[in-house]
Amino acid sequence: MEQKIDYNPIVVLVYVKNEELTEVFRKIFRDVRMQGGKKIIAHVISNSEYWDFFANSREALLDNLDLGLEIFTWKPDQINKILEKMHNTEIKGIITYCDDDNKYQMKKIMESLDNTLKAKILKDNCK
Repeated sequence: MEQKIDYNPIVVLVYVKNEELTEVFRKIFRDVRMQGGKKIIAHVISNSEYWDFFANSREALLDNLDLGLEIFTWKPDQINKILEKMHNTEIKGIITYCDDDNKYQMKKIMESLDNTLKAKILKDNCK
């Protein structure tokens, strides 16, 4: 019997300082591969500009071109837009990444997820 591959994306929520983006994205790619993911939708929460994000994560992105990747950068006051986008997308699961400065904010985001999305949490790196 042929095994069906799940091509639904894994959503990652990222709330870290810019200096940590390269290392965090290396962890993201490693974790997604371990979960059997083929595509990533990354929601990066930051006060930085989009081009700043790429300057800080470029090396990790270029090392992992074999995985599908969509990246959205959001300001901290746009959490509702992230949640709306997640509700309108069929996903395989959710993984979170944050630094110590943003653990509380990420906890609040996770608490605001409805039960169907909470059930899809694969790994919470912010606990």
